[in-house]
Amino acid sequence: MPSTTIIAQPATLMPAYNPIKYIINNTNKNEPGFRYIFTIYPAAGSHIPANVVAQYKVLPVYGTGYGEQDISLLMQSLVTFNLTNGPVPESWYQYDVDLGYEYIYNVDYFSTLQNNGGNVRIVLTGTPNLFVAGDQVIIAQTGTGPTGNPALEGLHTVISATASTFTVNVLWSTIGESTANGNVAYADQRKIVVLNDSLITNKEVFNGAYSSGIYANNEAFPVSSYDGVGGTQIGLSSLTNNSQSSAALTSGLYSEYFLLMCRVYSGVPYNITFYDMGGNILAGPFTINITSDGLYNFNLAPSQYGITEDYHVEIEGDSGGIPFWSYWFKYDDRCAINQDTLVYLDRMGSWQTFTFQLKTYEKGQITREQYNQHINGFVASSQWQSGNSETGFRTYNTNVAYSLDLNTNWMDQYNADRFQELLTSPQVYYGKEDGFPLYACTVESTGFENFRQRNKNLIKQSVTIKLAKQVPING
Repeated sequence: MPSTTIIAQPATLMPAYNPIKYIINNTNKNEPGFRYIFTIYPAAGSHIPANVVAQYKVLPVYGTGYGEQDISLLMQSLVTFNLTNGPVPESWYQYDVDLGYEYIYNVDYFSTLQNNGGNVRIVLTGTPNLFVAGDQVIIAQTGTGPTGNPALEGLHTVISATASTFTVNVLWSTIGESTANGNVAYADQRKIVVLNDSLITNKEVFNGAYSSGIYANNEAFPVSSYDGVGGTQIGLSSLTNNSQSSAALTSGLYSEYFLLMCRVYSGVPYNITFYDMGGNILAGPFTINITSDGLYNFNLAPSQYGITEDYHVEIEGDSGGIPFWSYWFKYDDRCAINQDTLVYLDRMGSWQTFTFQLKTYEKGQITREQYNQHINGFVASSQWQSGNSETGFRTYNTNVAYSLDLNTNWMDQYNADRFQELLTSPQVYYGKEDGFPLYACTVESTGFENFRQRNKNLIKQSVTIKLAKQVPING
């Protein structure tokens, strides 16, 4: 029977950027040199040393004695993003956890000492003997043992052993108290190591970070709403536009990116259908057959289906399958100066787009590195002169960094909330009016104000971005 008890563990499916904490207990935690051992393996693989992803040895927590380990940093290194429509295995990882322990091997003896050919024999009761001839051991006696048997105290050598006894090189004639008890350990502090005392299998993480708001305090991840099993499900996205009153803005004039990442299952056909605000079908249903478990990016953008009005999307499994929430979008046909876009990775791993319809300003910052070189010149009429075209200050490295100031149109409170998520996104791409190609960029903002409609009826925002690639300049 395992000596490990699981006190707490994360949900089956977890965001990699939230705490992923395991808490366990073990009956051996008071043994000397005790450590809890957490060993991470890929799911559905052999639990052999060659397959170990990571291993943690943890001291018991003061007060409870529990072993606690957060593996979120490890999981973050195993998932990433992918801006594609379709399967996204890069954003998903499955793993197993072996729960084990180690401690310095030591045994207590309570039986009366015996004479074995003139040497002291120690009998172990209820514990199999692991010592063999030649082992160096340390004996620590209790009670009257140290004074009654001073020769038996300390470092000795095992000269013979059986399954339940071992004999040390101490003369029986030195024993004055044969009923004294004691403890025996290896002199080199050798440990008992158990790596797989208990096992946790088929845990999953995805490239996301869950929070219910700015005041969130590490609340539990509501996995039953996201794992795609039973009941109404939510895509792995921070989009909450599940009603007509909270709809995300979409232009429809270009190929927008609204890629909703969902947990899907092999063998389940998923149907995606586009409706107008009255519930009439605009396009679909389109069936997507999933061939393997994992994550899938569903494209919710209207342009590929020729939709030019307000709409909402529904994704559902086949009969008896998994229904997902509806997602609502407003077709933004206001007069626009520009149709620049920023595609960004949202907190939960899906991709959203923000449109900037007002004036765009393109700027460049130039840096130069120079040195002052020797001027050869020439001699004319016995006087040295420098040529007009000769260079003293030589520029040897010129760099230019392009930046863009983008301005949104007026927007409602929901889209103002989306904008602050754009500012904090680690992955952002810039697209011109046709949406292609996309250019990697970084958001320059270091702070923001999330306007509230009660304080400011008309909300618009601006952002400065810097293109992520350096423009080559010849020398």
